[in-house]
Amino acid sequence: MTSLERRLNLGLSLSLLLLILGAWWLGHAALHRSADALVLSRLEHDADTLLANLRFLQDGQPRVAERHLPPVTRRPYSGHYQLLRTPSSIAWRSRSVWDFNLTAPLLPVGERTSWTQPGPDGQELLVWSAGYRRNGQEFTLTLAEDVRPIMGEIRGFEHTVALLALLGFFGMLLIQGWILKHVFALLAPLYRDIDRLEAGATGQLTESVPREFLPLVRKFNGLLAVQSARLMRSRQAAGNLAHALKGPLAVLLRALESDTATVLDRDSARAQCAQIEKLLERELRRARLSGAPAAGAWFDADAELGPLIRLLRQIYADKDLRIDWTTTHPDPLPFDREDMLELLGNLLDNACKWGRSWVRIMLGVKDGVCRIQVEDDGPGCPQPALSKILARGSRLDERTEGHGLGLSIVREILQLYCGDLHIGRSELGGLGVSVSLPLGARELTKTR
Repeated sequence: MTSLERRLNLGLSLSLLLLILGAWWLGHAALHRSADALVLSRLEHDADTLLANLRFLQDGQPRVAERHLPPVTRRPYSGHYQLLRTPSSIAWRSRSVWDFNLTAPLLPVGERTSWTQPGPDGQELLVWSAGYRRNGQEFTLTLAEDVRPIMGEIRGFEHTVALLALLGFFGMLLIQGWILKHVFALLAPLYRDIDRLEAGATGQLTESVPREFLPLVRKFNGLLAVQSARLMRSRQAAGNLAHALKGPLAVLLRALESDTATVLDRDSARAQCAQIEKLLERELRRARLSGAPAAGAWFDADAELGPLIRLLRQIYADKDLRIDWTTTHPDPLPFDREDMLELLGNLLDNACKWGRSWVRIMLGVKDGVCRIQVEDDGPGCPQPALSKILARGSRLDERTEGHGLGLSIVREILQLYCGDLHIGRSELGGLGVSVSLPLGARELTKTR
């Protein structure tokens, strides 16, 4: 199971480790460069002092006034070493060098270099060397200093910083854990609403949640609204069906209970049975047109219209209908698939029922609105009936045969998606139904 806390802790740990390692490397390099620069500067100053007390005899041998040099250069293995080399040999070395073999390359005049090397008694030497010419004599001065005391201080500082960084690392993890626990506690009202939703005490989840969870809650509330509207339509359809069956069943019951049923009574009973069969066939056809449920799926017109029209051709195979369909929007539309199949199924079923030979449907998107046009070449609908159908708040009788059949369901779906319905005369000569659905319909519904 995916754990948000574990992922956040892992992300924070990696970020802090990278930050700490980067800062430690930069600090380590800066400290060592500064210490080396300080020691090399001091060695250059010692070289200047040595040059001031150096002279060459007539035979070319160097002579150094050692009494003017720092006392530390006269104590063996003191950590401060000086050496003069001519092209032929080591011409002079300080007493501190004693028997230690200090590396002393012969450098050209004006060239300088530095390096590190181990010294006696475990010393860490930083060596500086430069080439000179005086009185026609070329020579190289090499000076070295033990940097163990400075390096010891630097390493102690680095260990302290590493310990503080480690404490800071675990402290940050603890602080993040506390923050996450506090954030998850803010979801308590959401958990309470889920329990109330399960108990039927509410139809929506609270939106008083952290901003990052708000899109998820709104998405879920939108889905709840769609499911609630669909449940209401199903209940209404069941009520209409029960109401429509009530009359025919009463007639059949009277015919069965009568011991002296006449031919007229039996004919009436047969007519009521035929009416019941029509009602059941109508509801079965609606269920087939709605297709298999797929909650939350978007509506793909290219993928869904073909099977729907093939099904209508099978249902109305006796009429040999020509059904043309055109879509100009290849991408899935942000409408619930089941709602759209129910809407289109009702409109197309009505058109096929009344169309003589030709039904046409066009679907496209323009200016952020999905526009659907369903036309047939049937007899159309008289203007007074159109006014009744379009009157706001009117409810058509589902039991009545005619163009109004199923339009109440269409209107309920359009109300859910803030859509518009227009009914008039089609170019094919029959009824023309135009539907407009804003693509942001679910967002509009949620803000109401």
